[in-house]
Amino acid sequence: MCWRGGAPPRTADTAIPKSSASRLLRSPMCSVPKALVLRQTAGMLKAVIDGKTGELLGAHLFCAESHEIINLLKLAMDAHLPYTTLRDMIFTHPTMAESLNDLFSAVR
Repeated sequence: MCWRGGAPPRTADTAIPKSSASRLLRSPMCSVPKALVLRQTAGMLKAVIDGKTGELLGAHLFCAESHEIINLLKLAMDAHLPYTTLRDMIFTHPTMAESLNDLFSAVR
């Protein structure tokens, strides 16, 4: 779990006001190539992005090898990068990090 700011983490449902422009994204691990290779497809990725700036506000990672992904997300939050930076990155294959392409491609 990784959230920007000094406030204690909350669930995405309570952290995002109903009137907010923020978006909650979810992606199941059953579609991630590395998870299939490991035969550990249980879990999901969740991320919250600011609907106006595109900045990543927080994430929950419920998956095998989440330690591989969390540092990338924290770096993006600290640098105030838009989600498109992670969406458009080219990751090596197969890695769990490549799941970020799919997670952030869900933004419409």
